[in-house]
Amino acid sequence: MPTIRPGDRAPLTDLKTAGMVARELYGPTARLVDRTEGARALPGVLDKRDQVVFEQDGKTVTRTLGVKRSEELAFRARVVHAARDLAASGASFAGDAAGDRVNQDLWTMGFGGRMQVRKFLADGSLGRPSAALRDIFSNGRAYGFECATAMMVIYHKAMLDHVGDDAFDAMFTEPRNLAFFRWSIEDDDFVDVKRLVHKPMPLQPGSHYYYSNPDASSENSAFGGENVLYLGDGQFYAHGIVGDSGTYLVTEKDIVDTLSALRRPGATTKPTREAMAMWLDGHALSKKAFPDGIPPPGAPA
Repeated sequence: MPTIRPGDRAPLTDLKTAGMVARELYGPTARLVDRTEGARALPGVLDKRDQVVFEQDGKTVTRTLGVKRSEELAFRARVVHAARDLAASGASFAGDAAGDRVNQDLWTMGFGGRMQVRKFLADGSLGRPSAALRDIFSNGRAYGFECATAMMVIYHKAMLDHVGDDAFDAMFTEPRNLAFFRWSIEDDDFVDVKRLVHKPMPLQPGSHYYYSNPDASSENSAFGGENVLYLGDGQFYAHGIVGDSGTYLVTEKDIVDTLSALRRPGATTKPTREAMAMWLDGHALSKKAFPDGIPPPGAPA
């Protein structure tokens, strides 16, 4: 495997998670085949030469991933990783502005919970979006935000892991440093790779969904709905809802039961998942980050 330098685009080596994503996308019998033969083979790395094998209309179908499918699988797997890592970080749920907090050495905190990477740090150096974002995951107890911001944090961490520090910093430094404020701030580089549909969609790992809870009580207005990410194998990330794991990694039953318990007395409308889905296009992201050509996994970015 090539030596990875700081700023390089690291390869995806977690083929187990990539295989899980493939099963959810292509069917329960789908499996990834890691191509190991040939001078350009990258054993143990998800790359365009690998294959996905699945059943279709009673026949076994084998397809080489190619660049587009390998980028999609890799990015969705990175979203799953980022969600699991945020759940383990200790970052807390903020039901109102009083609970919003950041590491103010790296971020500014504005009105209503708006957080932005500092342009200049105390030592006079420039703030780097990549370093500030990684701090949320390594120093999570210094942070608190609500569920929409958590979705943005996870997606941007997956973007960072997908393209590498240097490309990420180039994307999210100009014209302004990376900022989060629920869904209210979406950088052009995020919008360009976002895919949003308003119709019933199957659950797919790495995609965002929303559970509506219109009968939430006034004291629990922060739970009038819940932004979630599906992680595969029946697991979700739901910032603010704690499951059996003691973290925000939960089941759909956990989500519905928790939201139901936070309704007003006499409520009759059950929490439901809305007919929508949002995800980021991993292939489009890579093309945007590397307009001169997408480097292979592990190559200098």
